[in-house]
Amino acid sequence: MESIFLAMNSHIIITAATYDEVSGLVDKIEKPVVSTVGGRKITSGYIEGKFVKILITWPGIVNTVQALSAAIEDSRPSLIIQTGCAGAFKETGLKPGDIGIATEEIDIHLGIEPENENRPLNDLPFLLMKCHDFDIKNRYPVDHKLVDSAFKILKDLFIVKKGLFITSSTITATDKRAEHLYKQFGPCMENMEGSGAAHVALYYNIPFLEIRSASNIAGKRDINLWNLPLAFDRGASAIFAFIRCFDLDDQERGRNNFLQREQLSALAFSSS
Repeated sequence: MESIFLAMNSHIIITAATYDEVSGLVDKIEKPVVSTVGGRKITSGYIEGKFVKILITWPGIVNTVQALSAAIEDSRPSLIIQTGCAGAFKETGLKPGDIGIATEEIDIHLGIEPENENRPLNDLPFLLMKCHDFDIKNRYPVDHKLVDSAFKILKDLFIVKKGLFITSSTITATDKRAEHLYKQFGPCMENMEGSGAAHVALYYNIPFLEIRSASNIAGKRDINLWNLPLAFDRGASAIFAFIRCFDLDDQERGRNNFLQREQLSALAFSSS
C-alpha cells in the first residue's frame, strides 16, 4: 500500500519582478538550465548544493500570482523566497543597500474607504481567503522561524531590519504619502509583489520568506538618490548567504513531521 506520507520536492523557488534583481544570484548557479513555465522564465540549478528555481514574474501582484501559481503547479517547492528592491521608510533607519526581512505582508488596497481620509482603511466585511486556520482580509503571515533564521544568518553581514512590509500598486512619490503610510501601518519597506506571493504561498501551504534590499527611501521621488545597482548586488548577496547557510533538509524534516501528525490525526478522526 502506498504511503500516505508524501515528501515535498526539495527545491526552493526564488521569485523577483525583474532579472536585474537576481542576476547576481543567477551567476552563482552551477550548470543553469533555462526553461519556461506559464510563459515565465525560470533558471534552475544548484547553489551551494541546494536546488533552486529562479522565477522572473515581472512587476505587480497579478504577474506574481500568475507566475508563482504556474511554477508551483508544475513542481511544488519546499520554500518560496520573494526578493527584489523596495522603498525603505526613513523611520526605520535603513539606507539604500540595506536589507529588510518581512514579518508580515499587507495589501494596502484591500478594505473599506473610511469617512476620514486620514484614517486607515476599515476591514473588509468578508474574508478574502480562509486557509490553514488563517482568516485573511489583507494581512498575510510569514513563517517567523524562517524570519528568525534569516536574521541570524544575515545580521553579521549586512545592516538588517525585521519588520512589516506593505504591498502597493503605486510607487510612493511624495513625503506626505510616505508619512501617511508610516502613520497607518508602521512599515519597514514598501513593494509591489509581496502580498501576491504571500497569498499564493499560504493558499498552497508552502513556507514563505521575503528578503529585500532598499533601492531608495520612500518619499519624494528623486531618482538621483536611488541606488539600484547597490540594491541589486546586496539583495542577491543576501539571498545567496541565506541559501548557503540555511538547512533545507532540516526545514523539510520539520515540515514532514508536521504533515505526518496532521495526517494521523485525520485518520484517527475518520476511523472513530
